[in-house]
Amino acid sequence: MTEEPRIIYSLDAFPLINNRWQMGNKLKETIYMTALSILYSHLWYKDIELYADETAYKFLYMLPCRVTKMTNEKNQELWMKSKIHAIERQTKPFVHLDTDVFIKRKINFSFDSIILERKECGYEMHYKKQIDFFNQYTAHLPYWHSNLGHSYSCGILGFNDLTLCRKFVSAYYDMEKIYTAHREEFAPLKQQGFEPCIVIEQYNLASILDYNNISPTLLLKGKNIAEQSIYAAAMGYSHLFGIKKYKKDITDEIEHRLFKIFPYWYAQIKIELEKHQIIPKEEANAKTLVA
Repeated sequence: MTEEPRIIYSLDAFPLINNRWQMGNKLKETIYMTALSILYSHLWYKDIELYADETAYKFLYMLPCRVTKMTNEKNQELWMKSKIHAIERQTKPFVHLDTDVFIKRKINFSFDSIILERKECGYEMHYKKQIDFFNQYTAHLPYWHSNLGHSYSCGILGFNDLTLCRKFVSAYYDMEKIYTAHREEFAPLKQQGFEPCIVIEQYNLASILDYNNISPTLLLKGKNIAEQSIYAAAMGYSHLFGIKKYKKDITDEIEHRLFKIFPYWYAQIKIELEKHQIIPKEEANAKTLVA
């Protein structure tokens, strides 16, 4: 991709207000996080669109980018399906950013067919047992690999090759159908803390790339988190993946940065949070004074 990419985001509030990761309601924190991510990107890129469900739309409609309201299924487990819905709407090359990604200096995205954030670590720990489960039901899928040995993070996921993109979307629905049919059998793994989304989305995509002999462009080089973090810091990039983004010191810092760097947009979002009684006015006013 030689021209500046189209940047897209997606946000489905339903899992956030229904105890995803057994952490309670994280709507307010995610609204602030999403706003900060988009506003950072707005400093560097012109063509940005957020695809938000009805709930998230109420708090983010005023951001300085296109904000498109979408109707998503109320699905707590397949929390990344809003990304699939956003991706399948694209008719030109794009880069999808997760809402916990922050680009603090412009990144000149340049790639051939596909760009991904990084090669995942922890294959044996996080993927292998789940892959073994899905192997029972994937014999009819020619692209599925029973033990590829690696996967990729989709915190950044961009396609220049829209034919490949469509193959990925189709494969996602293949795997979603399998998971839905065998959800009860997967339940013991779920109780152990396994997240089926990382296989249905990330490993599935890795299998497709292997089947089509495509090597993705990786934003972050490195064989482990420590090495990848060095590359990320050098380019002014950060991704607060996992549950750590909801630790109080992190959420406080996100809100503080939103207030200090983008005070106008912070005020607009705060008004909507107050209006819909997500935060009381007293709390919001106190935070403004302290910040």
